Formats: sequence, C-alpha cells, structure tokens
Amino acid sequence: MGSENAKQPLWHGLVAGGCAAMVSRVFTYPPDTVKARLQVQESSGRLKSSSYNGTVDAFFKIAEREGIRGFYRGFGALLVTVVPANMCYFSGYEIGKRISPKSWKVGSDVVTAVFAQALAGIVYCPIDIVKQAVQTSSIMHGDQVLSPTQAAQSIWRSQGIRGFYRGFLAMNTLWMPWNLIYLTMYEASKRRAYEWKLGKSKFPGTSKRGEPDGLPPWVYPVCSSSCAAVAAIVTHPIDVVKTRLQVISARSGKAPSSMEVARELWGSQGLAGFQRGMSARVMTMCVGTSFSWFVYETVKKKLNSTM
Repeated sequence: MGSENAKQPLWHGLVAGGCAAMVSRVFTYPPDTVKARLQVQESSGRLKSSSYNGTVDAFFKIAEREGIRGFYRGFGALLVTVVPANMCYFSGYEIGKRISPKSWKVGSDVVTAVFAQALAGIVYCPIDIVKQAVQTSSIMHGDQVLSPTQAAQSIWRSQGIRGFYRGFLAMNTLWMPWNLIYLTMYEASKRRAYEWKLGKSKFPGTSKRGEPDGLPPWVYPVCSSSCAAVAAIVTHPIDVVKTRLQVISARSGKAPSSMEVARELWGSQGLAGFQRGMSARVMTMCVGTSFSWFVYETVKKKLNSTM
C-alpha cells in the first residue's frame, strides 16, 4: 500500500487535510467545549449550583444558559487557524510515510506518527491555549465571555510569547502517545481490512499507480473512530493535566509545572479528577477522527484519480 504514497504530490495531502479540518471541527467543537469546562470547573471558584454534574448535565446546562452559541465560542477564529494546523499534521503524516521503509511495518507507522505530531505540535499549541481560554471563559471569569482576540491579548499581556506555549511539553506528552497509539492501530486496521478485501475478491484490481483498488468508504470511519477511542481513554489523564495547566496559567499569569497541577488535582479530587470529561473527550475524538480521516482519505483518493 506504500507505492502510491511515494508518488503522490504532497499538495494532495495538504488539500485533503484542510478539507478534513473544516468538516470535523463543526461536529467536534461542542463536545470539546464540554470537555474543557468539565476539566477546569473546580478551579474557577464558582458556586456548586452553577457547576456541571457530568457530560450530559453540562450539555443541557450550556444549551439552556447560552444556547447553541455557547458550544461554538471562538469557533470562527479557530477555524481560520486550525485549517493550516491540520494541513501541517497531515503533511507530517505524508512525509513520515514517504521516508520510512515499508519493510519496517509497525516501525514505519511509529515514524509516521512522530513526524505528524512533531510538525503539528508547534502550530497547535498556541491555538489550543486560546481556544480553551475562550471555551472556559464563562466559568473562569464569572459570566464574562472572551473573544479569541481578547483571550490572545490577555495571554500576551500577562505572559508574552511564552504564554502561548504553556503546557507545550504536557501537550506533546499527551499527543505524541496518542498519535503513536492511534496511527499504529489505524494503519494496522486498514491493512487488516485490505487483507479481508483481497480474501473476498477472486480478482483484486489495481489502480493506475500500482496500488490495489481502494478500501470501501465505511472502513475509514470505523477504523479511525475505534482506534481513536482506545487512544483517548489511555491518554485522558494527561489531557486533564494539560488542559488545567493551560487554562490556569492563562487566567493567573502563573506557570505551575505539570507535576504541581497533577499533585493538586490528586489531592483535591483523587482519581476521579483525572477522569473528568472523559466521555466528552472520547466522543470528540471518535466523531472528529471519523469525519476527519474519512474526508481526508476520500478527497486524497479523488485527487489522485484525476492524475
């Protein structure tokens, strides 16, 4: 399955990645907002009556108090920035697949995952910090709602450029393992699906680039969502620490370490604190990867077929 990837123009992946970002974010932003608020609400100092008692309760309360806009705070500005960031991620994915020998098998998938996250992480960190500041502003700043511009200006005034990279190590501590788990499982599951397809076909076809005909469209969302769920559950405690670190730093201007945030969370909430927002995050990742990778693979395949 690697011969085609080596010959595809790199811009095919860029275009497909941009399309994937636009489609997936529409569906994943609401549960991502819920997840972020659940993870930081104990740090806001708000009254218990205004807190969220789980994922479903958070969805209903946000809808009741803020309407649909509450789920999409800062979405427009985020979309402008997340498209190029997603293009960086998929560029790293394509570069990793090109430079790693296919004979390495799982090792090739590991190299691909590292390249994808390394390239995307530099771009995603500032976007993630501003996004979370906007998403959580209504519970971290009373009822004041920050725009993306206001959030960015506040971070810049209090911390400068370093403020946009608070939690950078924690972010990569989260997303590097996530990508290692997700991409190795995703690529392996596609190979298994492909072997299953070959086994069912007496005359498997090949594309004009030498790669056997593509997998059925349903394979991409099924493989991506199931693999994303596993990766999200395994890495969720790191995500809680990363989110709290970034939001608390943005609000107070102080820079606690990841270990300090983790110790404080363990002391105040125990194991349950590291599980807050898990169902919302699993939902976000399953839906997001399902749409994102389906659109990515479909658009890329369509572009390749025109050559």
